[in-house]
Amino acid sequence: MPPLYPEGIVADRYRIIETIGVGGSATVFEAEDLQTGEMVALKAIPAEEKLRKRARREMRAAGSLDHGAIVRMRSSAEDDDYIYVAFELVRGNDLSDVLKEKRLEESEILRAVAAVCDALEHAHARSVIHRDVKPGNILLREDGILKLTDFGIAQIDQPDATVDESLLGTLSYMSPEQVRGDMLTGSTDVWSAALVAYEALTRRNPYRSKNPVELSEKHKKLRLSLHRDRPDLPSVATKMIDRALDLDNQRRPLPGQLRDALLRGAIAMERGQADMDPSIEVPRPDARVRLRKRWLRAVPDLIEDLGHRDADARVGGEGTDAGLRVAALLERCQPYWPSALTGVGGAVLLGALPFYPTGWPIAIGILAAIVALRLPWLGAGLVLAAGLPLLGNLAFGLVPPAAILLAVWMTLMLRDGRRALLPLVAPLVTLCFAWALYPLIVGASPRVLVRAVLGGAGALAMTVALGLAGYGSPLTPTADLATLANRVAGTDDVIVTAGMVAASIGFGPLLLAVVWGALAVTAPAVLAARGTALLTAAGLWLGIGTLATFAIGVLLAGTLVAPLEIVMGAGAAGIVILIRARRPLTGSAAVENAN
Repeated sequence: MPPLYPEGIVADRYRIIETIGVGGSATVFEAEDLQTGEMVALKAIPAEEKLRKRARREMRAAGSLDHGAIVRMRSSAEDDDYIYVAFELVRGNDLSDVLKEKRLEESEILRAVAAVCDALEHAHARSVIHRDVKPGNILLREDGILKLTDFGIAQIDQPDATVDESLLGTLSYMSPEQVRGDMLTGSTDVWSAALVAYEALTRRNPYRSKNPVELSEKHKKLRLSLHRDRPDLPSVATKMIDRALDLDNQRRPLPGQLRDALLRGAIAMERGQADMDPSIEVPRPDARVRLRKRWLRAVPDLIEDLGHRDADARVGGEGTDAGLRVAALLERCQPYWPSALTGVGGAVLLGALPFYPTGWPIAIGILAAIVALRLPWLGAGLVLAAGLPLLGNLAFGLVPPAAILLAVWMTLMLRDGRRALLPLVAPLVTLCFAWALYPLIVGASPRVLVRAVLGGAGALAMTVALGLAGYGSPLTPTADLATLANRVAGTDDVIVTAGMVAASIGFGPLLLAVVWGALAVTAPAVLAARGTALLTAAGLWLGIGTLATFAIGVLLAGTLVAPLEIVMGAGAAGIVILIRARRPLTGSAAVENAN
């Protein structure tokens, strides 16, 4: 962690909005460049001598490159504590996350690494060697554009690192000569790119090591061969990847040669051929890949099935136009779900109680949705803050506790503002007898704390919303909630009001919040599984969650509470998971399952 944590306006130029990521030597923020009005990814590097040297090297390297598959540097500035380097803002995920979620076809993996090789060819032509090519430094924008990033340890012209810096890089993707500390050429980047492709297509990286000595031993003993491990893939690609993983850097292909072989392999796979006719000219590489979207990033295969049932038909332009149109529409709309949720949720929430004049809830919802297009956290905060007058109109004693909860909630969601209103989904899915889908949805968040908080908040939001609406909570014994609004109406005393609310809610929803929080935290383990492992993980996940929900009613009321709704809700999530499990395995997953 840097010694300080910059915030607000820094270097008299950049307004920091939220944190994107924190590393060992820098923090990356989403920020606004006040001089240009552009949103940028702002890298803040502590102004220490060694880090200053790396920062200047990164600026020099990135500033010399201009390629569609390389993150462009926009500007830089300094103050007493930090060096700030602004890059184009890439909204999306890095390749490691995308591969874990299996959001790329195998042909698209070849195209993605081909785009990386094209970027490397551009960099090497300008005497820039990246030295840290790995999935975490390959970004995929939400529209499928690939970007190679992080030239912080790049070698420019001649090695300018000290002896201690000769092993800079990520150990598991280092070439043999890099781990030895030899003078490097562009072939070290070719090795790393080929290893990224090998790992993506086999789901394993045999070179993962704890220290350089262990890695050196593996380099001596292991001889990787994608052609041997994946004989079902086009040999034009697998054989070239094997060449790129040769221990002798003189035998490796150039980035352009590896790129062309990967493109030939991708085209052959998309045409259903074993290999591409070598006489056919390779098209120009494209930095765009068909990134398969996830609706709320939780249940991907429902959308996937619409547009990817027949890969050959999609490439050749055949097949059902309706399915392709629906898939394309969903893919285009997916990035805007936080804005849509903010607008619709705001209009419904503000229209639930009488206070605002007719039409105001819709107007405020539209305004919040527009704000959320650029600043999801602020849009969500606007909706929730606009709800405070509704509570004050009912009982002024509700306002101070609600304001405190709002401040705590928005602080917790500072780095994940687009999910701040997701608890509003919980009452809807519960009314649809699908309560277990909510932990699956919020389980897509990459941060454990956010998953736990969203899961618990959804249970409480569902209980209070449905209880006050007169439905009563279908999962816990909270009958007193139905009359709470009448009992607190006109109450100004904060303590008395808080006591009535707490008594009406009781312990049941709190226990349910713990159950939903635990389900959300463990949901990624279910989403990451495949085949029979998915069925086992889902069975345990749904079974334990259902039994724990049943236990709440037995513990507090001495009887089962809404058993039908609980079972149906678990069944809805089970159907989604079953659809995932019944998809045919391909590639390495199929081979592994057969063995």
